[in-house]
Amino acid sequence: MTDFRKLKEWNKAHELTVDVYQVTKGFPEEELLGLTQQIRLACAGIPIKIAQGCDREEAEDRLSFLRLARDSAIEVEYYLLLCYELELLSATDYDSLVSGVVEVKELLESFIQNFYGNF
Repeated sequence: MTDFRKLKEWNKAHELTVDVYQVTKGFPEEELLGLTQQIRLACAGIPIKIAQGCDREEAEDRLSFLRLARDSAIEVEYYLLLCYELELLSATDYDSLVSGVVEVKELLESFIQNFYGNF
């Protein structure tokens, strides 16, 4: 088992999640059970899935959770675009958050490739 808190992939995903929670505090109240909840859940799913993967004994199980984390990052990327186009996000917040998502996706893809190469 790996301590997920020591992984840069987990740390970046956690940082992104905190940022998303901060930015979505300003979303309209009527979106609390809509986009606000959806983007927060999807974003929190990234570090959660990385942590769950670290707790798996089988290499294939670990890879599966890393892939799910990457899929959650893709989901967040879409939600950010939707929020931006609905004018719930400023251009500055959108650019910053999307940069964070892209970084997390790249880290996860590299981690998956390296893990798969050692598998």
